[in-house]
Amino acid sequence: MVAITGMKIWVLSDGKPGDENQCLSVAERLGGSIELRHVAPSAPWVWLMPHGPIPPSDSPKNPASPIYGPFPDVAIASGRRTVAYLRKLKKVSPQTITVFLKDPRLTSFNADLVWVPFHDKRRDSRTIVSLTGPTRITPSQLTAARTKAPQALLHLPAPRVALILGGDTAKEKFGEQASKRLAHYLSHELPPHVSVMVTPSRRTPDHLKTAVKKALIGHPHWIWDEQGDNPYFSMLALADVIIVTADSHSMLSDVLSCEVPVYIFEPDAYPKKLKRTINQLVQHPFVQLLPAPLETGARPAIDSTELIAEEIRLLLNPTPLEGSQ
Repeated sequence: MVAITGMKIWVLSDGKPGDENQCLSVAERLGGSIELRHVAPSAPWVWLMPHGPIPPSDSPKNPASPIYGPFPDVAIASGRRTVAYLRKLKKVSPQTITVFLKDPRLTSFNADLVWVPFHDKRRDSRTIVSLTGPTRITPSQLTAARTKAPQALLHLPAPRVALILGGDTAKEKFGEQASKRLAHYLSHELPPHVSVMVTPSRRTPDHLKTAVKKALIGHPHWIWDEQGDNPYFSMLALADVIIVTADSHSMLSDVLSCEVPVYIFEPDAYPKKLKRTINQLVQHPFVQLLPAPLETGARPAIDSTELIAEEIRLLLNPTPLEGSQ
């Protein structure tokens, strides 16, 4: 990993946490000065996104515009509403390296680099593809999270399992039958000597939380009560094994950036495109579907953040950077 000294980076975001965090993860990996710039196009311009222009009031000549200069060395964007802004930025500042994360839904796009996950269909000479997405999780961050872990987690006996719960998606519900299947696994098949750390997400339905809580009676465990800070990173840092539900590509990317075995629980319904990615992921060592026997051991992390960052470095400096070999 090589940082380029003095580099100025913009992150263009419409405020969606998932998109914004992915952009920040790549920016942080590059190093340099990072500036977060939010776009909020008004009607009728927002209705035309991603195909239409930016609102006249957001012209880069306007000091109030999110793309008012001085322009950066690199601009990273994600989200439908940011497409037109990145396109305009590249037009007025051709020297800026422009990067878009996920499919911009345009056949013609002037960004220097586009990243898409494996399950998206976009393929062209400026697009790179990976099984997992960029994540802010790094070995140093996990080390820091381990030292700051709540005492309740540190007191759990090893081996520790981190159970990362998703839930409903835009089109699929995490049904009660799936909750019962996961609960049955936890109460009947989870080895009795392991302890469990559980974190739900904002999407986790009550019936899933209730089923998991009942299933873990008799096991040493700790469940985040959704009050205060979520010790998500600490759970990942302390885990000897991770179980994650299959309904979120971001959650899969996070856990696969850790160097421990990962087990994926498939609900009865979840996005079909994620199934295509999971079919590829389980070809990797120590990545399996539940219910498979839990194993501990070291697993090579899948680091898509570095893959994207390295492509940007090559665009900034086509000759190999000293120390990057």
